[in-house]
Amino acid sequence: MIHFSHYAAAFNILGTCYLFSPEDDAADYAIHFFKLDDFASQWPCKISSQLSRRITESLKIDIATLNTQWTALFIGPNALPAPPWGSVYLDPEGVLQGSSTAALSDFLKRERLTVQTPYPEPSDHIGLMLFQAAVLASQVREEALKELLHEHLESWLPQFSEQLNRTNQSLFYNALTELALVTVKNCS
Repeated sequence: MIHFSHYAAAFNILGTCYLFSPEDDAADYAIHFFKLDDFASQWPCKISSQLSRRITESLKIDIATLNTQWTALFIGPNALPAPPWGSVYLDPEGVLQGSSTAALSDFLKRERLTVQTPYPEPSDHIGLMLFQAAVLASQVREEALKELLHEHLESWLPQFSEQLNRTNQSLFYNALTELALVTVKNCS
């Protein structure tokens, strides 16, 4: 049985880690949660002890270093080694806001979900998609949640994970993405 409130909390924590700088107050709770030795026991699905250990160990760096990694991976100013938008992986031309983003926007409109950010961000950003999953899970909208996860997130998350692993720029974000993949697969 899926415990939707537990998945909602997990998706919120994951989304926060991707969307907000580790130095941002919004990310403080999520980062501290993953520093707990027993965080895996509070996660809604089974996590291997190896993955749990990798996440905890990867955070034994200072926040400034983690922020540098986050910035290099997801903000720039240089080309992003692992872009956090689904359309880059799903659209044949690898464009931002391509046909897969339009399909996601149609899904969000149909489900009456809005994406609000203080800055313009395509709706297929991994952090925003995880926040939308959290909303659907908290409202126990199982069919819509499964559609979002399976058709719009799980369809590119493995490629994103592989690309992130190839960059070797952050042990934390590599492990976090593996955790996101495990969590999405267990819920979808």
